[in-house]
Amino acid sequence: METKTDKSGYRRTCILCGIYALFYTFCLYKNYSGVTFPFFVAGTLCFSVYFMKKQGLTLKKFSYFLISCSLLLGVNIAMTSSVPLAMFDRCFIFLLIFMLLLHNLYDDRTWDVTRYTAAVSAVVATAVGYVFRPFTDLADLYKSKRQIPQEEYAVPHKKGTLLYVLLGLAISVPILAIVLPLLITSDAVFSSAMKHAFTFEWNEDVIGVIIMIVVMFMCAYAVWKRLEDRFEALDVPVPDRRIHNPVVAITVSCVMMFFYLIYCAIQVVYLFMGYGTLPAGYTYAKYAHEGFYQLVFICLINIALVLICRKFSRDSGALKIALTMISGCTFIMIFSAAYRMVLYISVYRFTFLRLYVLWALLVITLMMIGTVIHIFCPGMPFVKYGVTVLISTWIVFSFMNPDYRIAQYNLTHTNWAAYKSDAESVDDLPSDNEYVRLDLSADAASAVVRYSQSDLFTKECLTAYTYDYREDRDDRTEAERQSVRRFNYSKWNVRRLLERY
Repeated sequence: METKTDKSGYRRTCILCGIYALFYTFCLYKNYSGVTFPFFVAGTLCFSVYFMKKQGLTLKKFSYFLISCSLLLGVNIAMTSSVPLAMFDRCFIFLLIFMLLLHNLYDDRTWDVTRYTAAVSAVVATAVGYVFRPFTDLADLYKSKRQIPQEEYAVPHKKGTLLYVLLGLAISVPILAIVLPLLITSDAVFSSAMKHAFTFEWNEDVIGVIIMIVVMFMCAYAVWKRLEDRFEALDVPVPDRRIHNPVVAITVSCVMMFFYLIYCAIQVVYLFMGYGTLPAGYTYAKYAHEGFYQLVFICLINIALVLICRKFSRDSGALKIALTMISGCTFIMIFSAAYRMVLYISVYRFTFLRLYVLWALLVITLMMIGTVIHIFCPGMPFVKYGVTVLISTWIVFSFMNPDYRIAQYNLTHTNWAAYKSDAESVDDLPSDNEYVRLDLSADAASAVVRYSQSDLFTKECLTAYTYDYREDRDDRTEAERQSVRRFNYSKWNVRRLLERY
């Protein structure tokens, strides 16, 4: 392991972080959904694996699953123009990479959700304190190398002075990267003088690239050093806390179960079987939508309740039965929530949020199955199970192209007879598919072309999908417009389809 006074190690780390900063900037500068994004993910994974190799570590088996999922999510970002989809993809990639590092750096066999959450949060939060480590490490390095006897202090040391000058210049670079652009943009005369002095045009892209390179170099170095300085607390296994009297957990479970059984009976009678009378002024669509989000939240509470009771209470047959019955009630609630949403969708059609919550209900169902297994098999690796369920289902959800599926369903359930063939503008068209036209991304373009029975509606949709992208291109040079690294399949596809109209 490198030390502060390891000159070759310091140089190697700086070079690696510098290369990573350049690579990051090339891939992602003003380009967060282009074809370079999967290459950025692959490069980040290589950087992470190299770091672990330098620590003398061998990749654990679960690491290959984390790496594969990260690469798949990176590929999906280059294929979609859906903002919420890409946002979740990036968040999951971030978490997967940090989990990859922590999984290999520490013995996480006893870690639970709390320990993993605390570990990731601690690494990210404390890495902020390492931002200036490239400069402090350089100062410490040359300070340790220059051990001058007391009697020699009067003799000038040109080599030592030169090193301190180089250190000062190194520190000046990030400061100038911030200060100089501010000075240039604040005074036209100074800006003109700089342009003539260096015969170089300081436009916003040059400034942005410099700032991104410097910031990413410092961030990469900070994370490297933060992970290198191990958390001693994370080396301590999570203790077995199943030492408390189970009576408290049994009592809580029985109280909750009493109300859950009544609630589930009402769901079966009123919602599933259609018997009984709804309150005045209620339709089934309104009744279905009203309690959906509350049910989802209750299901999450039940999962947490079962896990907490199992974590802190001694083994008890009565407790296992009570927790299993709560889990059974939770399955009924999940089915009730899904049924409510399906009823609501049948009347008001799909939106991204409605499709997303159906995915969330699937995840909650699978997590609840894992929770039931955990009740009887406490040694089950619940965190790995949860991550596998969450990421695997999300990858399927992402690659099924949600916006395409939404447009497909909504358009196939449209009364096209109301769309007059002689309509001349979008104002003459019915407003029942405004969500498809105005709120979906370019991912829906192929579905619109395939399932729309109105040429005017199709053209309006394709035009709306390309509008923001064209505005974004207006200020670019021709070379930038043809840049390969900004290629996105979804945006390319909608432009190709629009040419037909």
